[in-house]
This record gives sequence, structure tokens and C-alpha cells, in this order.
Amino acid sequence: MPEAGRIILYVAAVLVAAGGFYDMFAPRLPANLAAMCGESESARRLARELLRALGGALAAIGISAAVLVARMESHPDRWTLVLLLLLVGLAELINAGCMFRVGSPFYIPLIFVLLTIVGVVLCWPRHGVLSR
Repeated sequence: MPEAGRIILYVAAVLVAAGGFYDMFAPRLPANLAAMCGESESARRLARELLRALGGALAAIGISAAVLVARMESHPDRWTLVLLLLLVGLAELINAGCMFRVGSPFYIPLIFVLLTIVGVVLCWPRHGVLSR
């Protein structure tokens, strides 16, 4: 497997996990979410806890993706690469869509998806029956 592809996939996985940890341990609600909640303390608490839950899921996805990359052989099979695309792609595309709707910087998760796509393309098997 080209080493550049593996490095890019590692970077994407670490960034997804780091973003998840940021959401889990953010000391306060981001300003745009706090503004949406207004003065309602129960709405703020709900938004904060949902952000933590999202963060936990994204951290788990990032860690899982990093483990998959670490366990790939020098010529990974396409199903491992498809699984990486599904894990990161689905989670971060949904995250980006939701972030867009609440006025958060949605382009950040899109960058994670783009990195994953580039890494998978660089690692995709170029020979054999399964790559046709």
C-alpha cells in the first residue's frame, strides 16, 4: 500500500477522534447553540448533553478507523477501505449537514471526509480480480 495513503487515513482518523473528544469535553456550549437555546437552562443542558453524545460516537468512529488503518496489510482489501469510507463518510457527512443547519463550521467534517476519500483512493488495490 502506498505509504502516503496510509498516512492520510491515519490523519483523517485522528482528526475525527480529536473532534469527537473536543465535543465531549467542550467547557461550554458553542455561542451559536447557546443563542438558539436562549435563556432556557434545560435547553442548554439538553444541547450540551447531545453534543457530548455526538462527541463520544465520533471519538469511537475515529478510534475504530485508526485501528483499521493500523491493522491493514501492505495491500489492503477493498472491503476494509469501503468500511473506512462508510464509517467516516456517513458519520461526518451527517455531522456536516447538521452543523450547517445550526450555523456551525460544517466544512471541517467535510475536510475529514475528503481526506478519507483521498487516502482510500491512494490505497485502493490496482490489481487482482476484486479490483476490476
